[in-house]
Amino acid sequence: MNLFIDTSIFVDVLRKETVKSSKILFDSVLEDNDGFTSSITVAELSVGAHLSSKSDSIEKTMELLSLISVININYKIAFHGGKIYSELVRRGLEIELNDCLIAATGLSVGIAEIVTRNIDHFERIDGIYATTPEDLGFV
Repeated sequence: MNLFIDTSIFVDVLRKETVKSSKILFDSVLEDNDGFTSSITVAELSVGAHLSSKSDSIEKTMELLSLISVININYKIAFHGGKIYSELVRRGLEIELNDCLIAATGLSVGIAEIVTRNIDHFERIDGIYATTPEDLGFV
């Protein structure tokens, strides 16, 4: 099963007190080689790693990112992300542009299910199904 992983799940694993279900998900991804994320997530994680006071935060972030395939955004993905964002604004359901770009990245590779802790954000996007590691059985 291909898993498109949002930033929040990476953060679960990088925290001092790792969220067990997210760690199990990453162990599964490592075993099955079926994890994907957006280069937008890489940027978000980079901010946290560079602002962290922990000396190994950049190394740990890079290590975790090496377990999955990173999909770079191109102009088509960026344009689609902008469309998603504008539709949400029109409907009064605005979320962060980064989340729209992450969703557009997943859709660009045919993955409509995003593993996240931000269920309420991603569920606003037509064509996206948001789920948690626990919902997928990673407990």
